[in-house]
Parts: sequence; structure tokens; C-alpha cells
Amino acid sequence: MLVSRLTLSGLTLFATLLATACTSPSAAPPETEAPATESVEPETDEPTPSTEPAATEPAATQTPQSVVTRTGVFASAEHETTGNVTLTSDNGQQTLVFDGAFATSDGPDLVVVLHRSANVIAESEPPAYPLDEADYVVVAPLTATTGTQEYVVPAEIDLSAFESVAIWCQAFNATFGAAPLQ
Repeated sequence: MLVSRLTLSGLTLFATLLATACTSPSAAPPETEAPATESVEPETDEPTPSTEPAATEPAATQTPQSVVTRTGVFASAEHETTGNVTLTSDNGQQTLVFDGAFATSDGPDLVVVLHRSANVIAESEPPAYPLDEADYVVVAPLTATTGTQEYVVPAEIDLSAFESVAIWCQAFNATFGAAPLQ
């Protein structure tokens, strides 16, 4: 019985010491916030970097964003052709941009052309939809039959003379698809 009382007394003493240690101010964890101090800046007549307005460049020296000037949706001719084309202008450079939905068939000697007609397909004869040499200008060889791609329009091409973009096979004078530019 004596052992039980000692054990019980020891546990009570331990619990009391533990409770006292946890609530004692000296055992409390340090504060995480630093005490507030007043910042004193030296007095000068010059503005400090934090109060000086941010400098901005004049608009004339900023690089302009690409501006969409015309757009079109591809329609199929001799081969199924889908997707969209956008004509953009960036600092005087004109670029034809085919979107990720662009797709056409594979073929020999495929090129991207600008055509004078807004409706190349209606103005040519199936099944090949051939082009008349006087009505188009080649921009560049087609780099891929699917997906996003860009073609810089040579500066010597007067875009105001052309109304559509076409995918054309030079080897067989066959138009795969065309997009009127709006």
C-alpha cells in the first residue's frame, strides 16, 4: 500500500510540476513578432526611391504588339483543308499565322500563296482548282501539313492586291484549300 501511495504522490507531483512549467512565463515560447520600432529617415530635399514615381518609356520607343490586320478560314478544294489563318503586322513586318487547327493533305511541292481572288475555289475548275500564274504570288514552301506555323510575307509583296491565302501544289497546279481574307 505504501508503494501505491508513493507512486500516486509522485505522479501528482510530476503532473503539478509539468502544469506549472507549461504556464510559467519563463517557459513560454518567444514571441514571433518583433517589437514595433519607428523608422527615422534622414531629412533631405531629394525624393527617396520609395516615393519617386516609376519612370516610363515614351510610347514611341516601346515595342508594339502584333496587330491582327485580316483573318480567314480555310475551305477544302482538291484535298481536305481546315483551320484558320491570321495576317499580323508587327513593326512593319507582315506574317501569315496558321492556327493549331490547320490541317491539309501531304503532297509534292506544296507552297503557301497569296491570291488576288477572294474566292479561289469558286473561280477555278474542279477537281484540281488550278491557278492562273498572273493571279497569285508564292510566299513560302509549306513547312508542315498540320498545326501552328508562321510565314513572313516578303516586304516587296503589296498585300492590298491579294484577297486570299491558298495551299497550292506547284507540281500539279492543284489548289488543296484556300482562305478568303476579311
